[in-house]
Order: sequence, then C-alpha cells, then structure tokens
Amino acid sequence: MRRAVHTVTFLTIGQAPRPDLSGAIEAHLPGTARVRHAGVLDGLTRQEAERTFGATEGGATLLSRLADGEPVTLDADAIGAGLQSRIDQVEEAGADIVVLLCTGEFPGLRTRRARLVEPDALVTGYVGTVLRGSRVGFVVPLPEQVPEAREKWRAVVPDPSFTTASPYADSDAALLSAACTHLEAGADALMLDCMGYGERHRRSLRAAGLTVPILTPGAVVGAALGPLLA
Repeated sequence: MRRAVHTVTFLTIGQAPRPDLSGAIEAHLPGTARVRHAGVLDGLTRQEAERTFGATEGGATLLSRLADGEPVTLDADAIGAGLQSRIDQVEEAGADIVVLLCTGEFPGLRTRRARLVEPDALVTGYVGTVLRGSRVGFVVPLPEQVPEAREKWRAVVPDPSFTTASPYADSDAALLSAACTHLEAGADALMLDCMGYGERHRRSLRAAGLTVPILTPGAVVGAALGPLLA
C-alpha cells in the first residue's frame, strides 16, 4: 500500500527556518513527510519588523528570533494578524499541515483545508490532564509575560508559580536559577512555556542535577503529531 505524503509547514512568528524549534517535532514525523518552513517576519529588516510587529506598551508580548539569531520582542495582536496572512499563503502553496512554532494564544486562526496545529491548545491540555494535581512551576521568557501566563494557566491546581528566563540567552544560568526557584518552593514538575525552549535546555537542567519532569512544548507537540501522520 502506498503511504500518504504530507507537506508539513512549520510557521514561526519570527524568521524562518527555525530548526531549533521544529527539531523535536520533526523527530516524530514519518520519513515521507515533506517539511517546509515559513515565518511572519520573513524578508523584513529589524527596523521593518519592529515598525509593523514590535511590542507596544501595555500590550501582550511575544519573544522570537530573527535570521541573524538576535531576539526580537513582538506585539501579540499584530503577530496574530500576521500569522493568519502567512497561514493563507502557505496553505495556498500546498501545506497539508501547518504547525505554529509558538505557544501564544491566537483566537480565530483558521485554515480552509489544511490541518492547523496550535501548540497552546496541545500543551495546556497535556499539562491539565497528565500533571493534574502536581505542583507545576512555569518558566516564561519575559517578566511582562507573567500576567498573561497566570491567566493562561489559571485552571491549574494547585496554583502554579512563575519565573522568567530567556531561551535565547548566551548561557543557561538564568534558566537554572529560575528552575531552582521553583524546586525550592516545592514544585514537582517544570513546564518551559515557550517554543524557544528545547531539548538543549532540558539536557542543561538535567546535567545540573534536576530530576523532576521537565516539559517542553516541542516534545509535547511532536508526540501528539507523529501518530497522526504515521
């Protein structure tokens, strides 16, 4: 029997490609999958990207990266509109599955034919079921994202705690400090709540001696998406 061939497009809110984000998901895909990459900020200079999508005072913020590796802070509402435009484009180009490489909430995103995979829904559902009753410590990239994260994870019981550490820092010292703060407060699981956190960050924390479960969005999305395409 001939196996189905799916075109999977990984869509970042920054500039593509982002193999550091998609790698954990790609590891679960069948060899027949065609992989493509796209980004909301593709083709833009930093000045153009910040002028159209840059963070605004009082608005919800997101953190991503440009093609040169430098981080960029973005306005969540502007990125949501940009995502829809890019989804339309990659679907027109033949995407069967569009995987967002961001754990932000983007209400109202839609496709005409392709399957849209939104990590936010997968990760919140996973944590809410598999870690039900666990004391979970969440790490997010920026301090200004903590109020949004509290709202996002408001249903988690017992009440979660939040710390911050950029996934794009030159070292993992801040991430280790953020994780240890949770452990000292009694957390028995960690959720690194940004697609920028990946296997490298998990290995770093493991090497430092942390033994509690450490979840990253890419691993959760990959485990869910792989069987769908197998």
